[in-house]
Amino acid sequence: MSSIMTPDNILAALENLESELPSLTGQEAWATIKDDFYALKLRLQDSNDPEERDRLASELVDFLVPYKHVRDRLKEETHLANIQTVLRDTMETDLPVFAAKMDLDNNVVEPSAAVVLKSIVVDSEESEVRRIKIKEGGTEPGKSVKIRNFHLDLLSMTELIATTLITVADPVVAGVLLIIGSLTRIPKAITIDLSEQETSVFWGFVLARDADNSAEESLIAEHTNHERNKNGRLPLTNEGVRDALCKLKKLKSVELVEGKQDTWRIVEKYEIK
Repeated sequence: MSSIMTPDNILAALENLESELPSLTGQEAWATIKDDFYALKLRLQDSNDPEERDRLASELVDFLVPYKHVRDRLKEETHLANIQTVLRDTMETDLPVFAAKMDLDNNVVEPSAAVVLKSIVVDSEESEVRRIKIKEGGTEPGKSVKIRNFHLDLLSMTELIATTLITVADPVVAGVLLIIGSLTRIPKAITIDLSEQETSVFWGFVLARDADNSAEESLIAEHTNHERNKNGRLPLTNEGVRDALCKLKKLKSVELVEGKQDTWRIVEKYEIK
């Protein structure tokens, strides 16, 4: 699980999404899954074992993955939850020290954080930078890198500061600047290691693709195994190639071409070293 997709961040995201879940999944679907969902969520909330919490959090995410609208909103809320975690750390450490040095009341902490939190905008999924990094031949495991962006709505921030109580407005401005500095600690890139098999299949796909970055599964398998044979590796079965493609699909690196069950398209930028 990535540093962003932590059990605490996932729980915080789901708390924010809870009222939307029936409409995001569809009322009929929600009626059939809500009991299992709440039971799994409660188990995660009650667990104190780190390994169990990681497992339950993954199960909870997998439980909602089939519902695209939930999946997209969960990503956004999880990134916001991660930003809030960094801000909470700042509030608990840096801001109180800052307030003490400036001989200010600790009440400066909450309005400062509130201004930043309300001004944060997580950019749309389309603005993500996605890239697969592999070596020529696909003989070594590669990496899939996703970089998610966010920005601060400066107009909104200015208005929020202006409406803050005049007695704390100046320290709030300073507190906001301190918090903005803390945002540089937020990990903006998620790196996922690819297995040797997934890397090999992606390399075969690169060789098999047409001008539209698409290729039939049989052609991908043919190129994959040709390259594996050149590098002294055992060939993959058709099932092995399919399994690797499905895993790459989960990472949104490839997708099935609409209306075709055996034709795939590369949707992620890639870098060959």
